[in-house]
Amino acid sequence: MGLENTRNKKLLYHLTELDNMASIIDNGLLSRATVKGKGLQYNDVADPEIIDRREKLGLDGYIPFHFHPYSAFDVAVKKSRPDDKFVYITIKRELAALAGFKVLVKHPLSQEECELFDYEEGISKIDWDTLEKVGTDDTYSKNVKMAECLSDRPIPAALIQCVYVPDEWTKEYVEQLFWDKGITEQPPYVSVMETFF
Repeated sequence: MGLENTRNKKLLYHLTELDNMASIIDNGLLSRATVKGKGLQYNDVADPEIIDRREKLGLDGYIPFHFHPYSAFDVAVKKSRPDDKFVYITIKRELAALAGFKVLVKHPLSQEECELFDYEEGISKIDWDTLEKVGTDDTYSKNVKMAECLSDRPIPAALIQCVYVPDEWTKEYVEQLFWDKGITEQPPYVSVMETFF
């Protein structure tokens, strides 16, 4: 599973620390602004400079998702913190369309003013040919590959499609968190996907 044919895939991906999963299952997946406003404990995967810039652009009120699990941001986070455990929370793109998610056609920090598009328009404006091209690491390609889909509403744990995890221990741990919350129907699925990590 790589970047090929990303435009036709079914899921959106949100990287988070494993330590955040108990709170996410209890409270739903929330924007940074909501987490801050509620005073919840949360380990942020982004560095302070990125967080500050997103706040200035008004993006802290949104939950960001990528269209694949291979963005330069995700790779950098995982590489810089080899001792931390991460998981990918995924939701269906179909849900994003129905819920009126917004789309940024390239990485927001690459633009002075980022333009948010309605879901369908944003999807049509993404440079999919560049996004799906493997092995390109020029600035434009990196920014396109970090296109985002954004929700301004909390996402309840029961609406998660799948949580991708690095190993069997993490799978059992996350499954138990769902079970303890009374979320026993599938989805959400919990699947081991070592290649993502």
